[in-house]
Amino acid sequence: MAVLVWSDRGSILGNTIRSGRRVALSAEEYRAEAEALDMQLDALLDMAWHTLTVITEHKDGKPRFNTFEQVWVLGRAVHISEVMRHEAMLGELRTTLWQALTAKAWYGIRHDATRDPRWRELIPAGKNQWRTRTDDKRLDRAYDFLEVGFWLRDQQLHDAGEVFGWEFSNARKLYLRPTLRSLTLRTALLHWLRRQTPDIREFAKVTQTTDGFIVFVKALNDRFPARGPGSALLPQHYPDDELRAIVCEVLDVARDAHFS
Repeated sequence: MAVLVWSDRGSILGNTIRSGRRVALSAEEYRAEAEALDMQLDALLDMAWHTLTVITEHKDGKPRFNTFEQVWVLGRAVHISEVMRHEAMLGELRTTLWQALTAKAWYGIRHDATRDPRWRELIPAGKNQWRTRTDDKRLDRAYDFLEVGFWLRDQQLHDAGEVFGWEFSNARKLYLRPTLRSLTLRTALLHWLRRQTPDIREFAKVTQTTDGFIVFVKALNDRFPARGPGSALLPQHYPDDELRAIVCEVLDVARDAHFS
């Protein structure tokens, strides 16, 4: 089907119907379904914003938004709202929904064209590539924050935050390794982290590309490669206890080698 994507050019509101599929003449033929989905996105964004207000810390009366919390909130709201099951999303890729959801939140436009500027708080700072890459073949990269958030949807916020040190970039590092995306692996990783000393847990929060959390991501990726020897069995293929033992052994070796 298709989605409705809002635009705001000098306070002049507009919208277009977009589809990731081939259409006979124009995606406009699906406007009715897209407008129905747009109404449902109002409720989704309201839910996400209210959740964010509950979990966001404040300093001197001002909110201190955390990118990890923002993406988790959005992914969870998408999951709970079940918009992926909407008629307008039949046959569509998630990226098409991300286009509609991001523009709607950024411009704060409800289905009846009234404004809700609060929704912009859901979009993490610096995640604005979507505004200039609408026709890019690598469009998915502009919406990676939503992909990561949706991936995190099946894990409670505190557990997910503990795994990744409340850092979005750490979560993205693991997400970019397809063999490491399973919830069972994240659960085993959390088990290992909780057994470590405070200094190791602090080290695991570091987001540098050559240090910190990436050290453990690379070790797990070597153990569960995408191709070649060792690629036949993914983390989710192992019983929980066996996977936990494997993860602990791999990460113990990586930790000792790094700090030797």
